[in-house]
Amino acid sequence: MPDASEGPSFISAPEIDSRIDALKRNLDTLLQKYTDKHPDVVGARKIIAQLEEQKQEDLKARQKAGGGKVAPTTNANPVQQQLKISLAEAEANVAALRARVSEYESRYAALRSTARQQPEVEAEFTQLNRDYEIQKKNYETLVSRREAASMSESMESSTGVADFRVIDPPRVSPTPVAPNRLLILPLVLLGSLGLGAAVTFVVTQIRPTVVDTRGLRAVTGLAVLGTVSLLKTDLDIRREKRRVRAFFAAFGALLMSYGAALVMLWLMTARTA
Repeated sequence: MPDASEGPSFISAPEIDSRIDALKRNLDTLLQKYTDKHPDVVGARKIIAQLEEQKQEDLKARQKAGGGKVAPTTNANPVQQQLKISLAEAEANVAALRARVSEYESRYAALRSTARQQPEVEAEFTQLNRDYEIQKKNYETLVSRREAASMSESMESSTGVADFRVIDPPRVSPTPVAPNRLLILPLVLLGSLGLGAAVTFVVTQIRPTVVDTRGLRAVTGLAVLGTVSLLKTDLDIRREKRRVRAFFAAFGALLMSYGAALVMLWLMTARTA
């Protein structure tokens, strides 16, 4: 035991010291991963400060109980010492996890409040866009009127005889000036039909086809002794009639579609006018 004449010796609590050492080792590990402001680091430092304070209070209490002299207590059982160290590390981990849980809860609450405010923010954003469009349109109208007024004022100041005023701004006519499509399209149809007939006539003149004895006599200049007539069966007659009907049906469909297109074009022109 130390002498009574000596001052108060340094008193150490092995249990608290082991917990502090475990927390400091855990703090060193956390500082290798996170910054000083991370919740786990802040929680570990807070627990270390609390243990330091508890250690000082324990030392003061022992000094008062032992008359100012308290022998340092040691723990001779290494298993118990190791269990205390493990307990300190587990408490440090629990404190760090609690700090993380509190941080996540605060983030969750902030996200919930943001989610509740999102429809209001969107509605306000839509209203602001609508107001901006209205204000922009009014501004452009006022700018155009100002330009017209300044132009008329400058013209009046430059010439005292003539009076210039901008009544209406220039506009583009919705109907084309030229060409007249309602007149051109029927002419194109008639021209295409006439061109087809002309091409057919030219082809028949370049490469004539003999259809009777008179034409054969005219082409060869020889006397024709006789001809062999083509006997058409009922199937050939029906096929020929079917071809004729198909030709006239296609020609009628062409005329009807062309007429419908002209009517639609006329209605669109009348609507835009």
